[in-house]
Amino acid sequence: MSPSKARGYLVHLYTTSTLLFVVLAVQWILDGRYTLALVAMAITLLIDATDGALARKHRVAQTVPNIDGPLLDNVVDFVSYVFLPILFLMHAGLLLEPVWVFATLVAFSSAYGFSRTTAKQSDEGFFVGFPSYWNVVAFYAYLLDLSPALTTALVIGLSLLVFTGVRFLYVSRLPRGRLLHFVLGGAWGVVALVALLVEPGPLKTALAYGSLSYVAFYALHSFVLDRQSRRARRRRANEPRSADLNG
Repeated sequence: MSPSKARGYLVHLYTTSTLLFVVLAVQWILDGRYTLALVAMAITLLIDATDGALARKHRVAQTVPNIDGPLLDNVVDFVSYVFLPILFLMHAGLLLEPVWVFATLVAFSSAYGFSRTTAKQSDEGFFVGFPSYWNVVAFYAYLLDLSPALTTALVIGLSLLVFTGVRFLYVSRLPRGRLLHFVLGGAWGVVALVALLVEPGPLKTALAYGSLSYVAFYALHSFVLDRQSRRARRRRANEPRSADLNG
């Protein structure tokens, strides 16, 4: 086996290692050890944030053509971003009854989102519709001790948002501003993890709500860049017409 092929397999192994932490998180959820489960979910998020860059660097599509990298990534992501948070929300009592109705809504909407052919607009750096960040939803529902009513309302709203044309940043494919989000996202991860692990008190509360600032920035920046992108697209679409008129 060539070194390049070996590196390609290692990248796929790195992606698949997510499932180890999924299994651990499932066990901890069933044991009621929710903090440990969320730490495991944070690790799956870290792996997902870094495996794509490794795959592109080592050209896994060319070096290991017998493995469908995007398909593998989608399978792993669906388990870690959808199935695992659903189990967490259900077992931790964070949803209203009948719990299965709202959990199924998450599953159905996410299945549509993952299979949607226009879900990723990598060239412009966007996801179309809510990108199934259910692990983040589960994290804040637990950390902020949200009421089942509020969490359920959030779940319904975000599930419906999956079916829309609203676009959210695909950070690892952003043409510009990628480094800013990597830095802010890394800081967010550290602050959120510390907020999860410290004892209840003023510091925990301050860190938890403070970490939401990046979530808000991500949503706002998504709106701003989406608006700019749509305007630029309209300008490009009108340019040929202007040229024809001048001719």
